[in-house]
Amino acid sequence: MPSSHTDCDVIIVGGGPAGSTAAFNLARRGRKVLVLDKAVFPRIKPCTGWITPPVFELLELAPADYPHTLQRFTASSFVVGTTYYETREAKTASFCIIRREFDHFLLERAAANGAEIREGIAIMDIERPEEGGVVITAQGGNVWRAKLIIGAGGTNCPVSRRFGNHVEKERIIVATESETYLGEEVLRKLTPHYGTAELFFEDDYFGYGWYVTKGGWLNVGVGRFQHKTRNLNEARERFMKRLEALGRLEGVKDRLTPFLGHPYKYYDATPRRLAGDRFLLAGDAGGFATRWAGEGIRPAIHSAKLAAEVAEEALCRNDFSEAFLSRYVRRTEQVFGPRWLQAPMSLFYFHSPGWLRRFIGNQLCRRSLLRRKILFEYVFACVPVDC
Repeated sequence: MPSSHTDCDVIIVGGGPAGSTAAFNLARRGRKVLVLDKAVFPRIKPCTGWITPPVFELLELAPADYPHTLQRFTASSFVVGTTYYETREAKTASFCIIRREFDHFLLERAAANGAEIREGIAIMDIERPEEGGVVITAQGGNVWRAKLIIGAGGTNCPVSRRFGNHVEKERIIVATESETYLGEEVLRKLTPHYGTAELFFEDDYFGYGWYVTKGGWLNVGVGRFQHKTRNLNEARERFMKRLEALGRLEGVKDRLTPFLGHPYKYYDATPRRLAGDRFLLAGDAGGFATRWAGEGIRPAIHSAKLAAEVAEEALCRNDFSEAFLSRYVRRTEQVFGPRWLQAPMSLFYFHSPGWLRRFIGNQLCRRSLLRRKILFEYVFACVPVDC
């Protein structure tokens, strides 16, 4: 039987950017925080690693103080067919990191501020007993108890699966990617656009591929809306042939690490249950990724800060009811936008004829001002900053 002893104030499931951010913000306030993750860090995480300038502001961290791989982007390109449309800025507009370095750094920062980290933990059960609190049982018999739990374990987070009220046909993005260290000298020979993000729209504009060089690392992959994708592997092979035709993989294709796939829910009009009795969901567990670009790191960190803020208020009030925690839902909509606005945008985009999507997409890429303002600054949130 689980002990009635409260082991900690908050248990956070997931040690990625959302989990570590929530842990950092609660632990530095003096709260007893436990982070559980099934992986052992540093771990490989399939992700482009493209982050926008607000990420560092949200982390309260200067880019110069980040001690690992950090590629500054002052230019990025959209590719239509074989034609490149480049947007170049005088200042840094975005960054690229290596997730295994970035996530480990943030988790260690949380630990340095007092959070307890337990790695290699497979969660078997999550209970909310009548007497209050949350009880987690892990493989091997370990049991922990807290007043509140934050689910931050990605799209398939156990907290989200248990309490998140998933809709049967959730709209999600599916992606597959490979990240390989090839060395800067090799990469500079492969592409004249070294140190930038090269983005290749699919012909139907329901997804895009990318070729991103950062330091000595190459990240290639493709992401698409799942409900508009017959076979993601076919999309990947189409994209790889496109890169080969451009000479981007000459002599290195066989050296690429195996592609890893992952799904994630994007922010739309059909949310998961983000808050309830004694629980909150942050990051991909709550489905906060941006719809058009698929950006997940900034929304994960921002939602986690909001979750930590509400958790702190709940601890101060000793109120972990759904009625109290629902303020988290309202605050996320203030930051990420009203849910009701998402439906008409989806209806138009997903049901418009292919020729219209291609016409609009091609015009946005070809016209410099539209490309900068709508694609880079609005869709991809790449706004030049001094940093």
